[in-house]
Amino acid sequence: EAMRLQTDAFSAKNGRPVVYMFPMGNLAMRKARAQFACNFFACAGYKIIDNLGFDTVEAGVEAAVEAGAEIVVLCSSDDEYAELAPAAYKALAGRAEFVVAGMPACMEDLKAVGIDQYVNVKSNVLETLKAFNVKLGIN
Repeated sequence: EAMRLQTDAFSAKNGRPVVYMFPMGNLAMRKARAQFACNFFACAGYKIIDNLGFDTVEAGVEAAVEAGAEIVVLCSSDDEYAELAPAAYKALAGRAEFVVAGMPACMEDLKAVGIDQYVNVKSNVLETLKAFNVKLGIN
């Protein structure tokens, strides 16, 4: 609750931080992971923008940037992350924090290209959200 109050105080002066769901690929997996990530980030009091899905990486990244997202969460299947995550990370080009929803087997490969933020059932919600608050300047 203290974290949500912090976010509320920050939001009153700076606007509420936007977390943008970027679902792509396998329909069942992207929906499940987007729902998980929506709930995960909502705990901090961020504004959540969910989507039905995108046909291309470029379309998803462009929509996220246009929405003013501070955090973009790629939601897909483990099999698709090896291709989609590096492409989305590169297209986003540091304009927002990039997060992968899940714990794919290709995590080491993704880390090698700079993708190091994940949310999944093994994530410590409080510690992870505190770290995002620091990155967003919410203290």
